[in-house]
Amino acid sequence: MYLYTLRNFKLAAFVESSLTKSTSVPKENYSNKLLIFYQKIKRNQTTTLILSDMSTMEIPAYVFTVPILVMIILLLVRKNKTKTLNHPPGSYGWPFLGETLDFLKASKEGKPEKFVKERIEKYKSKIFKTSLMGETMVVLGGTSGNKFLFSNENKQVTIWWPVTVRKLLGPGLVTSVGEEAKIMRKMLSSFISPDAFSRLYIKAMEVVGHHHFENYWQGKEKVKVFPLVKLYTFKVACQLFMSLEDNNEIERLSAEFNIFLKGLISIPLNLPGTAFYKAMRGTTAIRKELLQFVRKRKEALEHKTSSPSQDILSHLLSCPDENGKFMSELLIVNNILLLLFAGHDTSSVTLTLLIKRLAEHPQVYQNVLKEHIEIASAKKDGEFLSWDDIQKMKCSWNVISEVMRLTPPIMGAYREAIVYINYEGYHIPKGWKAIQYDIQCC
Repeated sequence: MYLYTLRNFKLAAFVESSLTKSTSVPKENYSNKLLIFYQKIKRNQTTTLILSDMSTMEIPAYVFTVPILVMIILLLVRKNKTKTLNHPPGSYGWPFLGETLDFLKASKEGKPEKFVKERIEKYKSKIFKTSLMGETMVVLGGTSGNKFLFSNENKQVTIWWPVTVRKLLGPGLVTSVGEEAKIMRKMLSSFISPDAFSRLYIKAMEVVGHHHFENYWQGKEKVKVFPLVKLYTFKVACQLFMSLEDNNEIERLSAEFNIFLKGLISIPLNLPGTAFYKAMRGTTAIRKELLQFVRKRKEALEHKTSSPSQDILSHLLSCPDENGKFMSELLIVNNILLLLFAGHDTSSVTLTLLIKRLAEHPQVYQNVLKEHIEIASAKKDGEFLSWDDIQKMKCSWNVISEVMRLTPPIMGAYREAIVYINYEGYHIPKGWKAIQYDIQCC
């Protein structure tokens, strides 16, 4: 007796006699028995089933044959379609982990391009597939990949972030898409214009810079550049976005941010001891402090001891969107968290690499120094830099641009395919994730 399960009932297929009566088929040859039984079903026979040994019922043959035929057709279509598609070369690595460990190892060594370069050489292609952080991903190398992704925004691809980023940053500007993202960008646009830079940022950046160098750099025989640059850029971000000047509070937030950053691109395992687990705890602590700061500012605005145009925090608390809706406290906290991250992380990397390159090229350093001395000599005592002064720093801008070309501060921009894509002869299925990397630096 052969048993089958149908929903919650156990069905005994009363087919033993029909499978074993044929003398030409050995009794133990199960596959041949099933073939004979299937042939009998094809001749429009019905199958008698015993239901829990209590009653019998007749089931028409098509109940079995139709689902089987549909499944076979679907499998054949999928198999033929897969054969015709030319996916990029590559490997998915280990189950679940993929090639994430190799990627994170290269990033930890400060050489994320190593992961890309090794695979480009292995597969002899600037395009390859992999699996990172639980997602099937295709890496597009070179400037053509960069142009393709950014010129097809919301046409063939859309912004996408790894699950670790989405969970750590929460709902906000970076995780929003479509109309919601446009509304948020409009609310922040007045604070990222040249006018805002000249009116709100230059003076604050110069003041924080002078204070930072006097306290952490001057008189020191040896300094660790990257940690100090990170502290500087974080102080600038806190000052610009929240008018936060308390050094103790800034350094405490900075320590939590360093934990948060280590788990931002990691294996998404929220288990004790993992980088993601520590980052989640660190982010919770940061949000608690930011929420207290938001509520204090809200009270200050109500008592008119703070101005709505003081900084981005006051602006988000005071100004509704185009639909007359104010941001919730949680959404404001998430957006400030994002701005603090975006405003200092890549800047820290770029400034550190700039210092390294200037030390390696003394003549270039002398050219940059000369340019800044000329600008400073034209200023009066106590006079701060202006937007026009920034425009005069052409040599400095060219040097920074070249540093970022040679050693990009980030690996690339994440995107998700929203349609099936044919790129340079390769098929990229809908739902695959994509990241661009400029291999000029490799």
